[in-house]
Amino acid sequence: MARHNHTSHRRLRTAGAAVAAAGIAATGTVALAGTPGQGAADGPVVADGVARYDSDTTLGRLSVPSSWKKIVIGEGVTVRGSFLIPAGRTTALTIEGENARTSRLVGHGDHVKDPSHAAVSTEARIELRLRTFTSLNPRHFHIIAKRAKVLASGIRVIDDRDNGGNNSDGFGGGDGSVVENSYFDTWDDTFKIYNGTLTVRNTTVLHNRNGAPVQMGWGDYGSGSELVADGLKVVSHSGDRYNQGVFSWAGGTRPDSRLVRVVGRGLIRSVAPGALEASLYVFRPGVRNKTISIEGGSCPVLRSTPANTELGQPGAGNRVNVGACD
Repeated sequence: MARHNHTSHRRLRTAGAAVAAAGIAATGTVALAGTPGQGAADGPVVADGVARYDSDTTLGRLSVPSSWKKIVIGEGVTVRGSFLIPAGRTTALTIEGENARTSRLVGHGDHVKDPSHAAVSTEARIELRLRTFTSLNPRHFHIIAKRAKVLASGIRVIDDRDNGGNNSDGFGGGDGSVVENSYFDTWDDTFKIYNGTLTVRNTTVLHNRNGAPVQMGWGDYGSGSELVADGLKVVSHSGDRYNQGVFSWAGGTRPDSRLVRVVGRGLIRSVAPGALEASLYVFRPGVRNKTISIEGGSCPVLRSTPANTELGQPGAGNRVNVGACD
């Protein structure tokens, strides 16, 4: 994957105050408490199925016991590692913090292309509730749970390693998943529209040089999946260029389509100080026979034009259909 320009990135960090003034939580660099060697050896306190982390802890990759109903990360607490929820789990699980900024789940170790090292990962078909914590710099993705119904609220998903090739993808949930009142600043794709319907509500995404805020697919899979956008705010945040658009299709050649239903507050776009505006739609080179269908929202904002749409070459049969808009 493409790497971004370090000078550009630093310039836009300086512009963070202006972004925050517009109602967006600026990220900056997140200070971490302690070092990997200072984690608590005893792990959480567990009572009545609730596991509480009340001090900084290094857990590595933890296979979450089936007896745990809830994991709580205390205010001002940094947990270093990842939570792997076994595929055989059948009961719901909640992972929540007491403070969205200071309850932190931080990657522990170098990047590895292994989904089981994501901040939170599972193959289980369960309801997974994620609330009020920060996921920072995971070893792989932040959240990957393609069979789970993930209900995420008040989470902050951030990569600040200044490296555009680390697979810090944001969110891949199963059918019926909802992300609301949250904030994403990753250096790869943010939302994967692969596994059914995802609703994104009142949530801000910084669009960095690498990755797409809404990724339709890197191959031929996910047919029939859709996004419901209700207050999805996308901020163009690169000072030089982008390798993907707001809505992107990065791979595949078989006929397929994705539906984006724009409702309520819809899609909101802005450009950070010093940044360039990203394309709205991008079909990467080699992609063929893919259709992005948009229903609802504002016609002038969403209509595909030569100025806001990139059709990578070679490619054929790709299109954007916009209908039922105002």
